[in-house]
Amino acid sequence: MSKILLFSGSNNPKSINQMVINSVAGMIDEDKRTVINLLDYQLPVYSFELEAEGIPEKAKALRKIIDEHNSFVIAVPEHNGSISAFFKNTMDWLSRVEKGYKLFSDKRVALISVSPVGGTANALSHAEAILKRLGATITDAIGIPKFFEETVTTDKGLHFKDEELYRKLKNLAKNISEQEPQPITI
Repeated sequence: MSKILLFSGSNNPKSINQMVINSVAGMIDEDKRTVINLLDYQLPVYSFELEAEGIPEKAKALRKIIDEHNSFVIAVPEHNGSISAFFKNTMDWLSRVEKGYKLFSDKRVALISVSPVGGTANALSHAEAILKRLGATITDAIGIPKFFEETVTTDKGLHFKDEELYRKLKNLAKNISEQEPQPITI
C-alpha cells in the first residue's frame, strides 16, 4: 500500500501552502496519508561546520519519517523567484543525515506551489530540480498563482472556485494514491 507524506515547505504559521496540503490530504484515504508541518522540525541554517558538530535530532527524526513513506505531496512557496530558504535548508539537512544523500530515491513526489499574487512556476521548477537531484521522480506539478482569487476559506476548509483547478488537485491526489508503491528500506 502506498504511504503518502504531505507537507509544505513554508515556515509561515498561516501558510496558504499548508492550507492546500491539508485540503489535498482530505482527498486521500486516511489510512494512506500522513500530514506534517515542517515548523515542527525547524533546523539551524546548514553549514559544513554545523554538520561536523553533529546532525540535529530534528533532522534525524524527519529523515526517519521520510524513509517510512514512498510517495509525497509537497507544496513549495515561491520567495523572490525561487523556493523558500526554509525548504531548501530542510532538504540540505535531510540529505546529510546519512551518507547517501539521495533521500528520495525510488520515491514519487507530486509538487504544488501556492502564491497569493502569482509566480509559482519558478518555485515548481527549482523544487523539481532539487528533488530530482535527491532521487525523486516527479509525478505532477500544479501551480496556484492567485490563491485568494481561486479559493474561499470556510469553517469546513478550502473551497476551490475554479473547477478545473479542483479537478487537477483531485487527479493529483488520485495519481499519487494509486501509484505502485516502491519498497521501503529502513
